[in-house]
Amino acid sequence: MNREQMLSRVEAEKLWDIIIIGGGCSGVGCAVDAASRGFKVLLLEASDFGKGTSSRSTKLIHGGIRYLKSGQMKLVKEALKEREILINNAPHVVRNLSFLVPCRNFFEIAFYGAGLSIYDLLARSTRFKKVRFVSHPNLMRDFSALRADRFAGGWIYEDAQFDDARLLINLVRTAVDKGATVLNYSRVFTLIKDANGIVEGVKFVDEESGKLFSVRAKIIINATGVFCDQIRRMSDPQLDEIVMPSQGIHLVLRKSFCPIDSAILIPKTRDKRVIFLIPWNGRILVGTTDTPIQRIEIEPTALHEEIQYLLTILEQYLKKVPATEDILSVFAGIRPLVKQGNKPTSQISRDFLIEVDKNKLITLTGGKWTTYRLMAQKTIDFAIKIGNLPFKESRTRELKIHGWQNTSSIYGSDIDGISKLIASDPCLSEKLSEDLPYTKAETIWAVRYEMARNMEDVLCRRTRALFLDSRATLEIAPKVARLMAKELGKAATWELDQISKFQQIARKFLVQEV
Repeated sequence: MNREQMLSRVEAEKLWDIIIIGGGCSGVGCAVDAASRGFKVLLLEASDFGKGTSSRSTKLIHGGIRYLKSGQMKLVKEALKEREILINNAPHVVRNLSFLVPCRNFFEIAFYGAGLSIYDLLARSTRFKKVRFVSHPNLMRDFSALRADRFAGGWIYEDAQFDDARLLINLVRTAVDKGATVLNYSRVFTLIKDANGIVEGVKFVDEESGKLFSVRAKIIINATGVFCDQIRRMSDPQLDEIVMPSQGIHLVLRKSFCPIDSAILIPKTRDKRVIFLIPWNGRILVGTTDTPIQRIEIEPTALHEEIQYLLTILEQYLKKVPATEDILSVFAGIRPLVKQGNKPTSQISRDFLIEVDKNKLITLTGGKWTTYRLMAQKTIDFAIKIGNLPFKESRTRELKIHGWQNTSSIYGSDIDGISKLIASDPCLSEKLSEDLPYTKAETIWAVRYEMARNMEDVLCRRTRALFLDSRATLEIAPKVARLMAKELGKAATWELDQISKFQQIARKFLVQEV
């Protein structure tokens, strides 16, 4: 992918079939679906692909066991079907993961056993092992990190794990492979309307050059997640807000606190949430919280009380109890929950909403990563109708996602290209840090082929360095800045500016700064 080529396409094209605003999983999913049907598609992202919620998930592709309790069978069944489709189409990024549900007494054993059996029945999958019981002696033997004396036994079931930012960039590349034009750092600042007030285009600014563009399309889709109400009010200032934002945070710990290859699902907390402990890139990911917030920020901050909430729960379950200073990184994300009357955020369904306003602006919001493909399919079906486009069937159910051919690496088949970079310059095989699993070659690859434009793009989303270890990542910042400056042809002043900006962002991931 080359950003200059994408800008050239924008300047040459007079009328697009579909313009999509937003480069998270919803927007990129729509771009993949529409482009694979043969439509002329332009996607515009104000920041980087996945800058918001889409790179800050719990890294799970799952049906959502907790929704069984509230009777949301349709949501669970849909998600389980999508889980199957996604693991077929992106086996390099999505993988099976077993989960332990520890039970305190025989009532919990019976209750959660019944629920997990229903989950299995709804899935009807041969890819995932059936739920199985773990006796107390086996729990003590196989899950020695747990305070097993507090539990009577448990259940093990299987779901799927993925790397959200890596899947997203592969989806971006899939969209481009199918003919879509995609641009990051392209902020839409106004909507263009015809004489009747119908939305027929957008004006955006290329944040790198400052150049302004006006582009037109037969239909416009707003897929900006938690920021969707801002775009909706560009179309109609009188519209009520439809998003109720909820913040969730995650802690990242060394694996020594829970040295097992299975995840643990804590099925019930005092506020009726579930908490996951998940092995991820040699660390343990712990989350999440559900905190209603009033102010939506592009770089949300974990609250002190959220961090303490998760640490208190871990104290009840783990023999080796982590303290604040043991947290390698903390990150926060904001869920774009669709308002449902006066319901608190913890009770709001994770279903999605497709809306069209009087000016024919389509908005897609809500939902979750697992159902991104279905959300996109239904949105493009709707866009075809509203925009009077020729009907073409969705092809994404069987569409393989970029990189799928090689499952030995999270990069998929792109690992061959990274290997060629190293073969041409063996120095690129050098690790960026002894505490992180990334090489210099991955930085070059991200800049050259994945439209990484700054240090944050590389260290947050093309790699996951800042999420895995904030302090170690700050130490390698100058090294990465030099590599990027050379690749992009930037001056030393750019390096210094990038380091300064990245340090400001990285502070959000440091617990002592929270």
